[in-house]
Amino acid sequence: MKIKIISLLICTLFLVSFFIGLTTAKNIVSINMSVTDSNVDLRGNRDLIKIIDEDVTCDLDNDFVVYENTTILYIYDIKTGETDNVYVGGNIVFPKISENRVVYYDFTYMGFKMYNIDTGEKTDLIVTNWPGGDSDDFQFYDDYIIYENTDSGLYDTEIFLYNINTGKNIQLTDSPGDDFPENPCIYKNIVAWQLTEGNLADIVMYNIDSEKHTRVTNTFQFESETFPSIYGNNIVYSYLYYDKVNGTILYGLKMYNITTGDETNILTGEEPTGSTPEIFDNIIAYSEVGVSLRLYDLKTNNDISIYEGDMLAYPWNLNKLYVLFTIVQDGVYIYKFNNPPNPPEINGPDSGKPGIEYEYTFNSTDPDGDPVMYFIDWGDNNTEWTEYCDSGEEIILKHTWDERREYKIKSKAKDTYDAESNWIYFEVEIPRTRSTLNPLFYWLMEHFPMMERLLESIKMM
Repeated sequence: MKIKIISLLICTLFLVSFFIGLTTAKNIVSINMSVTDSNVDLRGNRDLIKIIDEDVTCDLDNDFVVYENTTILYIYDIKTGETDNVYVGGNIVFPKISENRVVYYDFTYMGFKMYNIDTGEKTDLIVTNWPGGDSDDFQFYDDYIIYENTDSGLYDTEIFLYNINTGKNIQLTDSPGDDFPENPCIYKNIVAWQLTEGNLADIVMYNIDSEKHTRVTNTFQFESETFPSIYGNNIVYSYLYYDKVNGTILYGLKMYNITTGDETNILTGEEPTGSTPEIFDNIIAYSEVGVSLRLYDLKTNNDISIYEGDMLAYPWNLNKLYVLFTIVQDGVYIYKFNNPPNPPEINGPDSGKPGIEYEYTFNSTDPDGDPVMYFIDWGDNNTEWTEYCDSGEEIILKHTWDERREYKIKSKAKDTYDAESNWIYFEVEIPRTRSTLNPLFYWLMEHFPMMERLLESIKMM
């Protein structure tokens, strides 16, 4: 199981006991970050969903959470709240899920196995002498398993990449002496890991397609960069720096842009983060010893707490809908992102006459099923908010325009967590009457609208 605080404290004590000489930190210049556009709205007031009371090793993908208990694989369906118990036998640990497949290590088999959620098929994969010491010792994505392997000794580890489809297993590292790679991660064709050399740690990247290694960071004597996580074009990792002059330690999060090679400071402070950050899209989940679990938005720089309590909380994984995390001595929870409503649809007449009341319907759906309310600007200095209604429920509003001209209705939807949709527009033309009548008649129509209504009634007789 990931024990983030323990690993962080050990790393801190180790660094402080060995660091001598250097007195200033490396300067990192802020740069523009390439991030994926996302509709995820960071708000910390949504309810948490509890999965299990125990502190279990688990993982998340799509709408499924997986965890284990020796011989049983548990598959929790977030949408239904039901758990499927699958007996797989052996002595299994650290299940990881990618799409509809779960990979886990079986100490009885002495290798990795796979379970297909859709078909129920169980597959024996590669036999290894993997030490199985920590949940971060291997990761699973698509058709690849990236894992640490050891022959002898605590630090005699190397990183291996196994292709499930081809059965090909290649060694990515060959680390001399006491240097050892650890904490591998993978996303699509990019693999990264932490390379610990003595009392320092750096991040190394490997491109599966080009077979090229890149040393992402180059720390000084008083720094350490650990626990990488990849999504899209970015690698995020924890940062630690010992300021010997002031006797303080700075903690934080950094990010490396795979395309540009730029490194960016995301967060820096004297409060330690809980080691392993997780990234998805533009959102980073990380723990703070203070004690809370936080989400940081790379687009907006919003930084919110989704849990605060007496016990440490740390993330396992996140996707476009959920964050999966554990609260120590409490259990495993899911936080559901609040997605804003879709822009409302407006239906009604696009032309009319002044002084006549017209009906318009407004309809918006919320991805999370939250109730929505509507703001309407009728384009004539009249605005209004509606009451909340169910997601997808059509509401009817009436409005009258007094003057002849073109109007633009502007509307947006808002859910019960104050997330707002984009604006939507609807044009209405209240035209001037095209006639050969003299200007005096126009003047009468403008200033005496009841006369126009009378004339309309006479036409209809």
